[in-house]
Amino acid sequence: MAQRMTSPERMMAVMSGQKPDRVPVVPFALGYSSKILGISLGDWYADGNKCFEAQLASMRLHGYEETPMYGYASCGAWEFGGKIGFPYGKGQGAPYVIEHPVKNIDDIENLSVPDFKDSLPGAYKEADKLASRCAEFGMPVSIQVGSVFTTASVVADTSDFLTWIMMEPKSVHVLLSKVADMFINAIDYFADKYGAENLLPFDGGPSESNTMISPDMFGEFAFPYMKRIHSHMKELGVHAVLMHPCANQNGNIPYYVKMRDELGWAGKYVWLFGPETPVSSQVKAFGDHDVVCGNIDPSLFITKSYEELVEICRQNILEGKDSPSGFILAPGCEFPVGAPPIKLMAMMDAAEKYGRYE
Repeated sequence: MAQRMTSPERMMAVMSGQKPDRVPVVPFALGYSSKILGISLGDWYADGNKCFEAQLASMRLHGYEETPMYGYASCGAWEFGGKIGFPYGKGQGAPYVIEHPVKNIDDIENLSVPDFKDSLPGAYKEADKLASRCAEFGMPVSIQVGSVFTTASVVADTSDFLTWIMMEPKSVHVLLSKVADMFINAIDYFADKYGAENLLPFDGGPSESNTMISPDMFGEFAFPYMKRIHSHMKELGVHAVLMHPCANQNGNIPYYVKMRDELGWAGKYVWLFGPETPVSSQVKAFGDHDVVCGNIDPSLFITKSYEELVEICRQNILEGKDSPSGFILAPGCEFPVGAPPIKLMAMMDAAEKYGRYE
């Protein structure tokens, strides 16, 4: 049996194409970690230092392999001058948009792109606090750099944005280009401060799912801007990117494959698809060169018992464990904030029992 590894050694093995002692576990326990530290979810998002401390405490308690990160699906509205609210209210699970900076089609032309020079825009102030703590601990610096499409869909009201795709496509491309410019500026800032080789950017969002747009629309409105972001990261020397195509994106997989092929990038993608995409499909598309993650339905961590979850995790591990370029046990999206700790323990216990490499 392989020698027992530490969590950093385990992830280093997977990211370098080697076999670890067991399948790593990345539960994407973001907001969940707030209760481990004993703070409110609102404070978790409003204070980058508390956000880091909560995730570090949860990592130490459970023993999983996950780099602390800061981000949320409504990224972009605050950064472009709108208003957001932090989740202090009952039932709120993440920051939400109070006021969109783009209220009508004419606002797009007047939208100023944050340049990250004099001060960091919106949530990037808190993200930078977390990033500096990660750097102090020798952890990868994980920053939000996408998706351009999803971010544009919250800079404007989502329903308006989707209507404009059909009625005002030229203006939509202008908005998408400005959002891409913001992410390029963010990448440049964090790469300059922490070193491109130390970054683990994350990209992904739900608005480009096939329940919202067709694969052809993805090819026209999402793919070019995603490719631009990733081409820039490659040029800077970023080694790995966490990709989270959220919700049903089965029809978009050919574009994700195309992006890697056209970039000719030798780095690693870590693919985290939703439960709608079988692990076997991910292994077929990406397993020869990238790390594939599990896709356990996050809601099951609320509805299923510990014993049932261990079995669900066992099946997930068996599906992906032998993926040629590495596998990580994970849910298909963020671990539920309200799930009890024993449900996360089920992931750890399954990895120890069924995820060992001989």
